[in-house]
Amino acid sequence: MDKPLENDKWNKLLPYETDDADDIFQIIKSNISKSIQLKNLNLFSVYCPELENFIKVYGYQFPVKDLVLLIKLFYSFITQEELDITIINPSCKYFTLLLKYRSKKFLSRDDLVLDWKPLYRNVNEVYFGKDATNGLKHGLLRSKKFQKYSKTHRRRTPKFFSALEPTLRNVVTAAKDYFSDDSTREMLEEFEPLLCPQDTASRKAVTMMSMFLPCTHPNPDISIRLWFDNIIGLMKTNSLDCTILLKHVAKFNVGKIDWKPHIPWLFDLILNDLNLPVGESHTFAGLPSGAPYANQSKIEFIIWTLGGDCTPIVYENLRILMGICESYLHPSNSGSWAPHLVMVVNHLCSTFLKRVEMERQEQKYWFKVIPESHKLSDEDIREFVRILHPSAKISMYNASNNFQRDFQCLVKLAPDIVLPDFLTGVFENLESVVEPQRVTTALCSFAVSFRSMCLNQEAKQDIIPLLHCLLPTISTNDLHKSWMALLAFWISFTMIPIVDCSHLLDTSVERKKESEKLWRATAQFKDIVAVFIDRLLNLIEVSAMEDTGSMNAINHKQARSKIMKGEHTVNLSDYLAEGSIYMSFDTLLKNASDDIRDMVLDKVFRYCTTTTLEVKIAGKMMGDALSNLTNTYTEKTLKRFLPYLFREINSLLNDQPTDRDGNPELLWNVTMLRSVMRGRGDCFIPYMEELSDLFERLLNFHNAKELIDISIKALSDLMYLLLKIKAKESRSCQVDYNDKTFDFTETWGEGLASEELKLEWFVPGEAEYAAVNKLVRRFGRSALDKLLRLIQQKEESKEAFHVQLKIVFYVLKCYSHMMPTIGKGSPIKKPDMNGAEAYIEKLWSYNPIRLKSGGKPGVNLPELQTFRSDSAKITMKVYDYIKGSNSDDTKSFELITFILEGVLIFHGNDSSSFLNEQRKYKSVKQMLDNKLLGKKKQLRMVLIQRMHLQQQYRQCAQVLSHYTEEHHIYTSALLELSLSNYTIVRKTGQWSLRRVLPHLGLAGLFILDALVPYLKPSSDVTHEQMKGAIYFLYIPFCTQLILRRPKISYQFLPLICRAQHSEKDSIINTIECLCDQVVDHYRTIPFSLTLTQETLDFAVQLKGTIPAELQAMGEKFYELRHGQDLYYHNKTIAELHTIMTTESTSWRFLGITADILKMLIHKQIDITTDLVEAMLRCLTHDSIAARRTAMRILSMILYMRRKKYKDLILDPATFPDDGEGTRVGERPSNMWLQYRKAEIPRTEEEYEKFIFCDKPHWGFNKWPKQLKLCIEIDKDLGNPTNFDEIDKLIVSWFHNEENVSKFVSLYSIELYKGSEKMDEFTGRFYRDLFRNYGWGMYSVFEKKVQEFVTGTTDSEHRFAAEIIAHVVRGSKHWPFKDVEAMWDTIIPLFSKVFSSVSSETLNLWYCCLSEIVGDRDPRRFSRLIELANQEFMSGKTIFHYTSGCYLLEQIIAQFEWKFAEGLHELLDKVCSNLNNSYKNVRNIMGHLIDRCLANDNQMFGARRTLNPTHHDLMSRVLPLLTPLDEGLFGSEWIVVSKLTLSDDNDSVKVIKTILSWFVYAYFKFLQFHSPLHPAVFSVVPYVIALEPNEVDQDLKNLATRCLAGISRRTLLPDSLHPALNAVNRVMVGENGTSGCTWKAKCTALVYLQVTCFCNLYQLRLYPDTIANIRQLLLECLNVSQVEVRQTAGMTLGGLMKIGLFGDVSELLGILKSLAVTPLPPGTKRSQTDVKEVWTRHGAVTTLCALVNAYPYSVTPWMPELLVFLSKFTRSNVMIANTVKKSMLNFKRTHLDNWTEHKIKFTEDQLLLLQDLLVSPNYYA
Repeated sequence: MDKPLENDKWNKLLPYETDDADDIFQIIKSNISKSIQLKNLNLFSVYCPELENFIKVYGYQFPVKDLVLLIKLFYSFITQEELDITIINPSCKYFTLLLKYRSKKFLSRDDLVLDWKPLYRNVNEVYFGKDATNGLKHGLLRSKKFQKYSKTHRRRTPKFFSALEPTLRNVVTAAKDYFSDDSTREMLEEFEPLLCPQDTASRKAVTMMSMFLPCTHPNPDISIRLWFDNIIGLMKTNSLDCTILLKHVAKFNVGKIDWKPHIPWLFDLILNDLNLPVGESHTFAGLPSGAPYANQSKIEFIIWTLGGDCTPIVYENLRILMGICESYLHPSNSGSWAPHLVMVVNHLCSTFLKRVEMERQEQKYWFKVIPESHKLSDEDIREFVRILHPSAKISMYNASNNFQRDFQCLVKLAPDIVLPDFLTGVFENLESVVEPQRVTTALCSFAVSFRSMCLNQEAKQDIIPLLHCLLPTISTNDLHKSWMALLAFWISFTMIPIVDCSHLLDTSVERKKESEKLWRATAQFKDIVAVFIDRLLNLIEVSAMEDTGSMNAINHKQARSKIMKGEHTVNLSDYLAEGSIYMSFDTLLKNASDDIRDMVLDKVFRYCTTTTLEVKIAGKMMGDALSNLTNTYTEKTLKRFLPYLFREINSLLNDQPTDRDGNPELLWNVTMLRSVMRGRGDCFIPYMEELSDLFERLLNFHNAKELIDISIKALSDLMYLLLKIKAKESRSCQVDYNDKTFDFTETWGEGLASEELKLEWFVPGEAEYAAVNKLVRRFGRSALDKLLRLIQQKEESKEAFHVQLKIVFYVLKCYSHMMPTIGKGSPIKKPDMNGAEAYIEKLWSYNPIRLKSGGKPGVNLPELQTFRSDSAKITMKVYDYIKGSNSDDTKSFELITFILEGVLIFHGNDSSSFLNEQRKYKSVKQMLDNKLLGKKKQLRMVLIQRMHLQQQYRQCAQVLSHYTEEHHIYTSALLELSLSNYTIVRKTGQWSLRRVLPHLGLAGLFILDALVPYLKPSSDVTHEQMKGAIYFLYIPFCTQLILRRPKISYQFLPLICRAQHSEKDSIINTIECLCDQVVDHYRTIPFSLTLTQETLDFAVQLKGTIPAELQAMGEKFYELRHGQDLYYHNKTIAELHTIMTTESTSWRFLGITADILKMLIHKQIDITTDLVEAMLRCLTHDSIAARRTAMRILSMILYMRRKKYKDLILDPATFPDDGEGTRVGERPSNMWLQYRKAEIPRTEEEYEKFIFCDKPHWGFNKWPKQLKLCIEIDKDLGNPTNFDEIDKLIVSWFHNEENVSKFVSLYSIELYKGSEKMDEFTGRFYRDLFRNYGWGMYSVFEKKVQEFVTGTTDSEHRFAAEIIAHVVRGSKHWPFKDVEAMWDTIIPLFSKVFSSVSSETLNLWYCCLSEIVGDRDPRRFSRLIELANQEFMSGKTIFHYTSGCYLLEQIIAQFEWKFAEGLHELLDKVCSNLNNSYKNVRNIMGHLIDRCLANDNQMFGARRTLNPTHHDLMSRVLPLLTPLDEGLFGSEWIVVSKLTLSDDNDSVKVIKTILSWFVYAYFKFLQFHSPLHPAVFSVVPYVIALEPNEVDQDLKNLATRCLAGISRRTLLPDSLHPALNAVNRVMVGENGTSGCTWKAKCTALVYLQVTCFCNLYQLRLYPDTIANIRQLLLECLNVSQVEVRQTAGMTLGGLMKIGLFGDVSELLGILKSLAVTPLPPGTKRSQTDVKEVWTRHGAVTTLCALVNAYPYSVTPWMPELLVFLSKFTRSNVMIANTVKKSMLNFKRTHLDNWTEHKIKFTEDQLLLLQDLLVSPNYYA
């Protein structure tokens, strides 16, 4: 027998013998194999969840060969050619379950190899497939365009659309590690031909490469190194984001890639993503407010590049980044950047911790091997914490930060660095009264760092003093703070045993000095617990029940709009306090010694017996606390409380025989009685008689509703705990707390492995079973007997029925797992199964898997053997009686519903309660876990909680049952209840059926049959019953049955569409909601889906071949089923289109029918003439919904009927040789794709031989293996002899003048008032119409199109634009004569358009031209291009000039790199119009320039383009700007005159045109990552010089926006020096000049600062450049203009702050020496025209700017610098004012944390600052 992959570590810790995992797995394998060989996918979907349950319970306890077979089996389903979404979704789920990280450690690449191509085919179909785009497949995720279109209509995009995309992505992520060795090369052959600049195919390629390319291959030479350099180059030269792919490379290839050359560029990207404000003015005016953006992948990328030689470089750059971010993170700095900065810190900390955890654990994953040389050392970890700690500390108080995770990560990594600083401030923060947020921050920090404190010997000494400080924070005045404090106490009590160890001081136990101190401190535990209990009781006492109404305004994840407690609502604070009290009190009692428990018991008993609480809020909270006490200290608590409660309750019952609900004391005592029904069952055996007598007495008072409810719940709790298997204790330490020789302080925060766990369990014995029998007999059986007596006596009291029904329900709920199930007979067979009954019997002949969940075998519970069936029968009698006598007794109907539900499906614990417990466990584990302490080392309490979950999950498994006659009786009763006239009864019945139906086999089919009469018009059906029936169909299970079974669809969908006999708004709204759900969840199912032989082979290998008889039966049923499905699907369509064409159908139901009908159109359905004829009639229907649906359906039909043309296959190997050099860009092999006028085909012979390539991206990059071109010419297109009946019907309808006239009138009416736009689906209809029937079809619209082209309304232009656009789109396969005829007709129309277009219709024709030329070879449109060139700058008005250029721009934008000849001609025309006098013309010239230069791109080091380049443009522009040189760069004292910037100056017009280009090019997408061409910077000096002008405001605005965009760009190395040279020309000038005006110099300095900031890391690679920048700024400090000195000072100070110049000490020395430059004798204090004063002022301004650059911190050099600056307060007036302003800013920004900052100053420095900053006292 093969060895299983994992050991059974959890089940073997249970106190009973569990099932054999191998036996269960063999059954599951057999079932899955059988269902596939039978070709029954419904049965397959039933068995697969059993595999999921098996893995959850037993893990991977099966051999590796079975794992491989199962993986391949599910993969074969996922990669089926015909996409069946109902199978793909679950198959994806189970595939990822089997191949997640946990199982990958068992599978090497030798064990499993998967083919990537079929998976890529299906993913490509989901993302980019045409069938879904054309509406023929529903349920696939479509493109953003399709989703956006869907949202414009009445319904939103279907919810299911968003489910398949992440599912498939997860499959690819799991599978790509096992793709073959050749997969990378094959993928590159597929994806690289798509990479083309300016084409959307590049984004598809990047998306697919990021998803599919494997990054874990052990040999990088045949995987990542094949594409790594190209991807890096792609990111640097384009704005495509490939960081997800690069992150995976870094993560799984640590040490294999040299990241050093790319790290600075990456940090620049991150810094620019944040869009931080730079400088005092923050940014240039006019910069778009682009949202800050922090890419998580880039942050993770940084962490995974660490290791080896990269670590110092990354740390150096990271230190600079965190230094920059510190001041932005401060709470006083609020802005849009704050949450993104916080996210950067979050991801840095969490990702670094994940990497360290992975390295410190044993590496079992073959794809996660990190070389020892690249693992992070302890010093590396400590250095990272030192870098992040200041930023994380500051961000703790940021309102937008969830700082707990950051702080916890840093504490785990280096507690010795973080904890001392934390402990220094935590005491002060806890005592803060003015700033409560500091208290809550301290509490959260304490909670997340507590385990690290327990494991740190120094920090451990402060734990008990901290607990003392936490006690005052539990206050009734601030419940939120109290909640946080209780959370901190809960975590504390979880990790440390509450045991007094001070007695160890008197023993001979070996000790340390630290231990003695801690032992003494533990003596305070008793006092701490005493105060803690007193404050808890006080908190409980002040909690009161209050009706707060709606809580919609409260925004909290755990608080819903209303938190209902009975009939009252509790406020949010009470809700949080209740949960925190429960957790902290429970953990305290579990982890405390017996003497402390005794003290708690005394306090609780004294409080409970002397105080009477209301039972809704305070009473419930106190009851929870008492329940915790009983649960952990059962024997003593019961001994203390039960005698008292027996005495008190009996006394109160004797004293007050009536009105017991009005006695709060009695209610409180019964509430306490319920609260003590916790703990181990054996402890209750001595009290069973007294408890039974008391409950019997309490349950006799039927009129006391509240008393009865509490009593029944108490009895239920007692019954449940008697048979509950649970751990006897849940301490954090395995040593007995009464051991006086053990040092429990050594176990604080320690973890255990599951193998080390020692646990004692309570397992029910014979005494408990006997007690259960007695309770069931005395209460359960008695309740059934009483119900029968009440029926016989015709009892009218509703309360009597309620009490007995509740008792029956709770007995079922408590002991359902011990009761036999009902329905032992044979399954019901539907009479219309067409001879498949035998197969159905075989189908259901399996035995469902039931897991052992405890209990002693052989122990008899006779009272439970027939209780389920007896209670069902008696409940049905009660139902019949109440229905006839008390039909308004809604409460009884609700209870009957609950009982019937329990009878049908209660077989164990409720799965919802298990899921809640599981969520709690995961959150607790995440909060308390520390993987750095060792693998699988969990706190003992967490391990025990995990064991309880294991036991609970074994009990909560629901099983699928046969559907028998007995089941049918009870489900029919539930159906009747769900159709009741009473809303509450209907809702309860529907929710019960919603839970019942998925577990009862074929029940849904029978229930749906019973619903049919309620949907038909009948006087016997009430509105409420009809509404109930519709709501029942709204249940997802029923909706799925309707959608997946065509026979049921035929039964119900026409009924829904005809259900217009009720006009009640509630019913109409319900029907519309049901229609929405049907459409949203419909998934196209193929009717001819065949399982591949590969899938069948895997099934056979899994568990052998099934008998031939069964195989034949399965094949027969399979064929019969699919034949029936197609038959009923066609009948449904026929019924629906009949409804649509029926005149009596109302407009509302016409819309509903239309929505449902269009989703049923399928590629495999029969397209009948009746359907086509009906849809043609609906094209001219009065209803807009009918017309839209008819057009879409006809579009689908035309698309399905389009002719299949042969592909022309070309072998790129036969193309001309490209020679040496890269195979990217224009080269000899792709020259035949270029547009050349001389090569355009002019004759039919040339046209038929000509090869068009319509995909713009093909040819630019590497060629695909085979170039498939669909360019066949159809000479017989439109020939009537080739038409079938449907074609003739369509053609004849459109050639009917009356039909066309009405059609045109309806489709040319105004749809959107003032915003007409072309419709996507309408365009597809026209395209397929012309594509299928040729040029002859255009003749029916020709007159109207010619009329509408010059029409007066927008809607007429829209209609004409749609027809023209799609007649051209549909002409792809037309013969030459038809194409020529088309252009002969259309070109004159476009000529009219160019001359008569208006501002309202311009966008319509823009979209028309875009649709015409999109994804088409430019050589197809030579005549259109010629027309556009002729119309260039021709027209009557300026608007016609610009509109013609606007339309021309759209034409050339789609041609991309293939239109070099035309772009050169266009650039010539544009350059001749650069100096146009009109602004609008200049703007459109800027757009055209952008289009001309868009292909000047050096992607992958492509060859020099044939298209126009930036150098070509600049060589023409710069000579035109030379007239401005003298006015702008002549002398720094010359002011730009009005003459220089006059409107008649052609150079000014040229620069405005260039600026328009800059603004359009750099701001159209608000992205700043695409690189700037170096030639651009030759114009930047003119822009800088013109920006400050006040003469021409339009020019100023353009220049400002241009500089904003250019300065924010991430520059490549070849652009850095040109960018800085532009500043030099402005500042220094040329040929001995002194530069521009002082305003221009200020602008240049701001531009320099922003450019250096955004390219900081790459600039640091060029020391000479940095030295030049520094020298330039120092020279600017002694210029004569004060504004230049101030700007230079701020720029220099800012650049010093971000670390551009390295250590600031050298520059500080230079600046200090400049600041004390000797002044000439006789210089006055107010004199400012002395050069030495200028030098002093510039230096002091820089020093002050440096101080201001650290607004919330004090650097080591700052105290001395402040003292130095203080000397200038009595210097020159200008200098003194600068210093005083800086000092006041320093005081303002450092005031909040002055207590912390002043420690860094000496006493003398503080006195000096006080003299400067504190105003003198008048009385001093």
